[in-house]
Amino acid sequence: MDATRASNRAYEEYDPSVEWSRGADVDSVRITLPGFKREDIRVLVDNHGHLRTRGERQIAGTRWSRFQKDFQLPDNCNVDGIRAKFESETLTITLPKKTASPPAPSQRIPPPALPELPARPAVPPAVPAAPLAPAASQRQPAERRPSLPRKPAAPELPARLPSVPTPEPEPSLAAVQRAKEEEEKKRMEMETMGKTEEDRKAAQKKEQEDEAAAMGEMAMARQPRPASASRGLLVNVAVAVVVLLGITAYVWHTLRNAAGGAGDHGHGHGHLGAGSYGDEM
Repeated sequence: MDATRASNRAYEEYDPSVEWSRGADVDSVRITLPGFKREDIRVLVDNHGHLRTRGERQIAGTRWSRFQKDFQLPDNCNVDGIRAKFESETLTITLPKKTASPPAPSQRIPPPALPELPARPAVPPAVPAAPLAPAASQRQPAERRPSLPRKPAAPELPARLPSVPTPEPEPSLAAVQRAKEEEEKKRMEMETMGKTEEDRKAAQKKEQEDEAAAMGEMAMARQPRPASASRGLLVNVAVAVVVLLGITAYVWHTLRNAAGGAGDHGHGHGHLGAGSYGDEM
């Protein structure tokens, strides 16, 4: 039954947008799938380093939408740590990278062997000893030289004593008081200068505000009167004209009726009826 329904479906291929994000430890793939749900999507990884994402959803009746995206995983990707999350119509696949593990103790490289030193040469044969010098009794006496007078020895200088640092004189009370007065004077001068600067800035700011207010008043005075005032004046004039026309029509109509009534007294009753009908109108 399911196979028959699947055969009757009309599929529309959908090409979603894909965004790769590279990182030092983790790569990620973001696929935007509007209209799809979590149960409509499949993520597969094979033994050859291929990642496949596919899915299909029903649009209306036998109309279905489907997609399929295949990716080649990086060589340093940790396949066991791949994770997929579908949220806000976006499929996010996390691809962690392998971490370099230290070599096992048995796999450590042995240190290089030291080069062998050459064999030492054989000790040469002993050299015969030189003949001994004649005894002292057999030596000829050396000529005696006249002895020179010795120079008197220089007198020894007494050893230098270690230098003792001279103690600095302690500041007197007057000097301390004078230093405090100078510091207080400097502080008061700084405060006075600060207050003067603040007053100058306040006065400058007030002048700028007064100038801005004056400029605003001048701009408002230069602006033409709004059109609403002229329109109101025209409306009042039109109303007055209409009232005057109404009063004029009323007076004219009254005078006309009065004149018609006076003329009807000299005629027959037929004209009187006509005149009364005109009064009603």
